[in-house]
Amino acid sequence: MHRQTGLFKVALCLNNLKVTVISMGRHTIFVTIALAFVWNILMEEFSWQNAAVGMFMGILTMHFVSKFFNFEDIANVSFFKLILFPFWLIGRIYMDAIFLIKLILRDAKWGIMVTKLDLKSETLWNILADSITLTPGSVYLDHEEQQIMLLCIGDRKKVGYPGIVSDLKSIEGFLQKSQKQ
Repeated sequence: MHRQTGLFKVALCLNNLKVTVISMGRHTIFVTIALAFVWNILMEEFSWQNAAVGMFMGILTMHFVSKFFNFEDIANVSFFKLILFPFWLIGRIYMDAIFLIKLILRDAKWGIMVTKLDLKSETLWNILADSITLTPGSVYLDHEEQQIMLLCIGDRKKVGYPGIVSDLKSIEGFLQKSQKQ
């Protein structure tokens, strides 16, 4: 019976980590650097020790994420084009909140809306669903093929939900720019 030493276990773990990092794709290095940068910001001090620990934590995080996340699903998404999306979405959320307050004070109606969208990546559909849920006045219900179903609020005097549709189309347009052809 072969007894494994502590050093052998560490070497085996590092070998598995190296294989995991190599199999994740070319975005791994950029994500690791971004995680190290966030680590240094959270530590509120830049030093070479913090940078090294940040890189190690980034690699470790990517290793654990790779165990639960299939990286082939995000092959059709350009993350460099998607970097500005969170900032744009925060602005959209505030604008929609102001619009929604005005709408509720007047006369609002609730309803279910189904519309067709043109997103090819399942990852972008998930980002769209999360974005819609964060945006005031709409809740993501389901999507089948290229159609999306929302529970949303609208103006009782207008037919349909033109405000929600325009918001949805603007979010879709932003996400389509990050979709690889």
